[in-house]
Amino acid sequence: MSTKEEIIIHALKIFANKGYENTNLDEIAKEVGITKPAIYYHFKNKKELYNEIFRKKFENLSFEKQNSLEEDIKHYIYTMGSFFLNNPYIAKLFAKELANEALHLEDDTLKIISKTLKFLTAVLQNTQINPIFVQTLVISSLTTYTNTLNLRKRIQGIVENTKEEFDITEEVYKTILNYVKVSS
Repeated sequence: MSTKEEIIIHALKIFANKGYENTNLDEIAKEVGITKPAIYYHFKNKKELYNEIFRKKFENLSFEKQNSLEEDIKHYIYTMGSFFLNNPYIAKLFAKELANEALHLEDDTLKIISKTLKFLTAVLQNTQINPIFVQTLVISSLTTYTNTLNLRKRIQGIVENTKEEFDITEEVYKTILNYVKVSS
């Protein structure tokens, strides 16, 4: 693995846990086992590194049109579910960035991330359903689920008869599918 890739991996974890404002390049360098100037060899500043994390993660995310509205929606939700569940640090960091209205993301990064909404908009174009509403439900459900594992475990000890684990992607899909059927 290249030094640049190692920087991105370690920076993602630190940014996810501490947030953009509370992370400095010194601690990333220390975690990687390099000097701070070595980070500057690969990235001109903290913001560029931060944006590169999002670009690298989201550029590999892809969607393919399916054969029906229902299959398109399922593909979208399952793709997003797999993405966030397999990348818990990006789920945590993305939720933080959304809460800050993408304050630290540059326009070129937002263009890459927006392919999620572009796909959903294309899928829902012949309906009366607002793609931003659907995306908000999907993203918030998946990131909240991913980010609250420890909280859910704690609450299980307090609230009786709670189901420990469930398939969040399937639950979101069934909910959105019902909404689409009612709204169509």
